[in-house]
Parts: sequence; structure tokens; C-alpha cells
Amino acid sequence: MGTVETTGTEQAVPAAGHLSRALTTLTNGALTFAGVGVFGGLFSLYGFSVGSVGGSEFWGWPLVAISVGAMVLVIAELASKYPFAGSMYQWPTILAGRRTGWWLGWIYAGAMFPLMTAYYASLPVLIHPLFNLAPSFTTDEIIIVIAAVIAVAWNVVQIGILGRVAQWAMVAELSVVTIVCLVTFILGAKHFGNLTQTATVTTDAKGVASVQALSSLGKFVPLFLGAGVFNALWVLYTFENGGTLGEETLNAGRSAPRAVIGAYLFAITCGFLFYLTLTPSIPDMKAAMLGGVPAQNAITAHLSSSVFKIFLAVVAIGLIVATNTMFTGAVRHIYGMARDGQVPFSRTFARTLKDGSPWAAVLLIGALSLVPVFVFTTKTPSIVGGATAAMYLAYFLVMGVTLIYRLRGWPKVKGHFALGRWGLPVNIVAVVGTGLTAFDLLWPRLATNPTYNQISGTTGGFFLKDLPMAWLIIGLPLLVGVVFYAARSRRLHAAPIAIEQFHPEP
Repeated sequence: MGTVETTGTEQAVPAAGHLSRALTTLTNGALTFAGVGVFGGLFSLYGFSVGSVGGSEFWGWPLVAISVGAMVLVIAELASKYPFAGSMYQWPTILAGRRTGWWLGWIYAGAMFPLMTAYYASLPVLIHPLFNLAPSFTTDEIIIVIAAVIAVAWNVVQIGILGRVAQWAMVAELSVVTIVCLVTFILGAKHFGNLTQTATVTTDAKGVASVQALSSLGKFVPLFLGAGVFNALWVLYTFENGGTLGEETLNAGRSAPRAVIGAYLFAITCGFLFYLTLTPSIPDMKAAMLGGVPAQNAITAHLSSSVFKIFLAVVAIGLIVATNTMFTGAVRHIYGMARDGQVPFSRTFARTLKDGSPWAAVLLIGALSLVPVFVFTTKTPSIVGGATAAMYLAYFLVMGVTLIYRLRGWPKVKGHFALGRWGLPVNIVAVVGTGLTAFDLLWPRLATNPTYNQISGTTGGFFLKDLPMAWLIIGLPLLVGVVFYAARSRRLHAAPIAIEQFHPEP
């Protein structure tokens, strides 16, 4: 299959169920931004990153923002031309053919299940202090199951309603968090030196924790590239949702790229607000590092505990909305592949309700997204690290395919949003950035890519227990994919696909 050029304004003709166009630019952007879960993501791993490299973890935010910004621009261009459900499968299929599209779509699908688990597993970090709960595996399991049930119920609702809910939730979260952060900063002592502090928490043989200064680049850089940038990497992705929701967006060729870029700019701004107001307001950075709750230290040092509870409540609601919205994107990916007969039981998972909700794919995502936490652990960084690595591997591959075909002359027909002569350098930055990020996240290390035995403090046992978490999260779905593809490849490539309903342009 050669490169297919379309304007992105037509609507795909599905093989089974159908999606409904009900989103505007604003509601698509709200859903895309909500799926990023900026404040919930930052809060959930803020203590982890600060405890690893001190307040200097702030610099991971602008560093990652540059890399992700290039990827976002490429995604916006793709979303403008091809705003279809299951975009991370559709885009490589359109550019490079069905075989490449299937494998990249499968890799991305395999990443979605643990990603949903990672979203669920981030909630206990907010729920524990909100309700004064003692952390425990049982408590975390209950919270995670409740989050999954909410996500399933949310996603059988019509997409237009989801967009409006996300829009109002975004306004509420932005309003409250902005006020709390700014008032904290105004009342705080403004310790700007916190932003350049380099130290790490170490534990001796007796289990006593202490803060050790990182006096050289040789000690600081490895920790910074591991745990220091980890918080930013966890937050700044999933912007492709603006494209995958394009099939349900009015005037998608114009609206989808605006939603993608708008959500990115909002996310970057929110991150700077969080860091530049709270980190300088931490009264005692060493105590905050040892306590593991630096955001709480910053806020409660200057405002009442009641205000902090309100802050936690709106951020928790925002993270729940983020979880449900990311779930929406995952469902559309499975639906998009199932509609083309590219996954097991495609007829079932391509079914929709009359209002366009892909209910069967919703149930699949809900069930499989709970597996990783009950098989592995509820330790947030380990699940987040593996899921993020899997996602960035998919991003790297899609960015690479786009670069290859850009060098061959793509796009011959420009969409409503086009990078023009900036396309090649931006695409190169996106490939390098996503590639280095994937490599970093896949590197075996205790902090961000541990083995099961390292997490549980055990040794020996089944050999899989000594494989890094990210390798398992990527490798197991790939193994299933190899078996399925070997058995069904002829049928997969013979099935009619939605994109073939479009008229190719020269």
C-alpha cells in the first residue's frame, strides 16, 4: 500500500459500529489536555523526583518540553490530515502500509493497558492524604478498582457529554490550583536556590535515610537522567488523543491540530506554574526530601490544612478525569483496529451503542488494565516507568516512519496545518528526542526500571522476576503479537480497512 494523501475532512466509513461527531475544538482540546493530567501527574511523582535529585529536578521540565514540543508539532500535522480513531495505528498504515501499521498499532495497544494501570496507581498518592488513609496494598487495590469502574462507566456515555464534563473539570482544577499555588508563592519565603539544589536521599544498612549532596556532574547527571526528568516524562505525553478523537470532532482537519497544540501549551504553562510557585516555597528542602511530600510541605507551611485538602480534592478529581479521558483514547485505538479486523475478536470490539460509544472495547480496556497491578505491584514509579517506556517506544517508531516518508516527499498534499519547510528539522528533533527518551526509560535501574525482585526485596524464583519492568511490559504483548500475527497475517492484510474508503490524491 502506498502513501495515501487525504485532506482530513471526510469521515471514515466503519465496518461495524460508528462514532458520532459531537466534539468542538474546545471540547477536543479539553479532553486532550485532561488526558495529560498535568497537576495530578506532577503531584504523584513530585516527591519521588525531588527525593532523587533535589529541587533541580525542575530543569527536567523545560528539557522534556522541547523534545515533546517537536513531537506535538508532527502529531498536529498528522492529525490535521488524518483525524481517525486509532491514530497511532492509522498514521503508520497510511504512510508505510498495512504491515508496518499493524505492528506499530499493536505495540501502542500493548502500551495502553499498563498505562491505564499507571493512571489508576497514581490516585492513591492523592487519596491517602486527602482522607488520612494509611498506605497499604489492600487500600491501593480498592482505590484502583474503584477508578477502573468509574472509567468504564464514564466511557459508555456519549462523547459529547464527556467533552463538556472534561471542559468544566479543567476550569475548576485550573482555577483552584492556580489560586493555591500563587497564594503559596506570595506568602512564601521564595527560596529560589531550591531550584538549583542538587542532592539525593540515601539509606544506610540500618535503614536510616539521610540527604547527601551531589557535588559533581558525574554523580548528578545519571540520577537526573533517570529520576530527575522522570516526572516531566510521565506528564508530557498522550497528546495524540487530539488526533484519535478527530473522527468525533467537527471540522476535524482544522480543529484536531488546534486541540493538540492548545493542550500542549496549556500543559507546559501549568507545569511552570506548579514548579515555579511551589518549589521556591518549600521552607526546608532537606526535610521535604526526607518526608517525601514536598508539595504538601510548601502549601501547608503557608496555608491551612483545609486549603491543602481542597487542593488535593480538585487535583484528585482532575486525575480521575485524566484517567477516564486517557481511557477514552485507549478505547478508540482498540476500536480503530477492530473496525479494520486487525485484533482478535474484531467483530465484537468494533461494536458501538446507538450513540456511538464503543462499549465492547470499553469493557476490554477495563478488564485488561487491571492485570498489571495485581500481577506486579502498586508501586507507582515502577508501573509508570514501564508504561511510559512502552508509549515512548511507540512514539519513536511513529516519528521514525513519518521522517522516512517525509524524506520521500510526504506530504504531497498539505492539510489545514502543515509544518512546511520546518517539517524536516522538527521531525528530526522529534525522532532524536523520543528515541533518547525510550532508551533512557528502558535502561535497567532500580529507580525507574526495576525488576520484580528489586521491588519486592526478593531474589531468585521464576526468571521473569529478574527482567526489568519495562522490558516485561513491552515484551509480553509483543510475544502475543508474534503468535497472533503468524497465525492470522494473511487474513489481517486481506481485511478491508476504513482508510480505503478515501480517495487517494497524487
